[in-house]
Amino acid sequence: MKLLRDRAVVALLAAEFVSSLGTQITWLALPWFVLTTTGSPQRMTWVIIAELLPMAAVGFFGGALAQRVGTRRTMLVCDLARVPLVAAIPLLYDLGHLPFWGLLALVAATGVFVAPYFAVRGAIVPELVGEEQTAVAQATAVFQAVQRATIFLGPTAAGVLIATIGPTRLLYVDAATYLASFVLVGLFVHVRASVHTEAAPDLSGALAGLRFVVRDRLLRLWMTSFLVVEIGWTSLFATMPVLVVRHYGADPKVLGWIVGALGGGALVGAGVAYKIVGRYDPLTLASTAFACQMAALWLVAIPAPWQLPFVALFVGGFFVSIVNAPSMALLTLRTPRALRTQVISVFGTLLGIAAPLGLVIVGFALARVDPRGVLVVVLALQTIGITLFIGAALSERASLRAAAAVDSAA
Repeated sequence: MKLLRDRAVVALLAAEFVSSLGTQITWLALPWFVLTTTGSPQRMTWVIIAELLPMAAVGFFGGALAQRVGTRRTMLVCDLARVPLVAAIPLLYDLGHLPFWGLLALVAATGVFVAPYFAVRGAIVPELVGEEQTAVAQATAVFQAVQRATIFLGPTAAGVLIATIGPTRLLYVDAATYLASFVLVGLFVHVRASVHTEAAPDLSGALAGLRFVVRDRLLRLWMTSFLVVEIGWTSLFATMPVLVVRHYGADPKVLGWIVGALGGGALVGAGVAYKIVGRYDPLTLASTAFACQMAALWLVAIPAPWQLPFVALFVGGFFVSIVNAPSMALLTLRTPRALRTQVISVFGTLLGIAAPLGLVIVGFALARVDPRGVLVVVLALQTIGITLFIGAALSERASLRAAAAVDSAA
């Protein structure tokens, strides 16, 4: 694979792997710790909200700042800043000086650096591999494979390690992964200086990315779709610990397998996506895969042994990668280079606004309703969002074909 002969790409993949692995471990360990020590699903959801809200607070400005600072420097700052913040959580807990408000404050401080990191993680790909659609889609598939591998390995490892060393100790691992990512990017990842040029006046400013998304019909509709789908995803994963506690013997290993199944399926799907993204129309491919993903996820709500939600999330994860590779490449290349960090930040920011609203409702519902009932509502919401995505994609494809036909006739 030619892509893996580039040292900068390999180093960035390694940095993404170790950083995402730690994040996935924490994503499972921290809510589990709060749920099992307080017995409160609502407190568990507040911890998740505390990380997401700062994305909304700094998102637009974070994307604009990342555009000025540059993708590589932004990644370095975000990685290094999160090391002491994450490590402080288990340290203060061991010392007996971590009240719940203090935990929320540390988690929120960590979340401040998520929005700019999220913005540059996607924008840096064409800076390394070029601007051609297939190359960007294939590179996106490879990066998705690495990220999805951590979704499988992280929760699976966390489920075992929670039962052996406890959830708070795992946060030291997360802090170490950010440090390792900082070193890898600092030593080996370098982008062309010519990429970072001065933006035109209408392509600069904190709200430039938002203006571009609002003007672009496809991105505007996709943004709405992603908001709805992201509320569903966040709510679904917030429901999983409660589902395991109430229906699967409160076994953290079962939770690890169920959540990790998504990453395992997505890893396999990323390999398939790499092979097929250059062969099929990207709008059709993403739409078909999204429909298949939704059909599989509905199985999670069926009363059955834990192996059924495991299979459902594995199959759903398989199609997630086939959705993301072409759609993220289209989103990136459809955007002017000077606006990419802002546009990606717009998506992350609006998702950061919407997801906590859903979590507040889900936390309230989980304290009063069986988690499977909550899942039915969550999955219905996701189905609406995916239907909107597919409708927008197929409408765009029809417009492109009509335009091509006019050009041919001329």
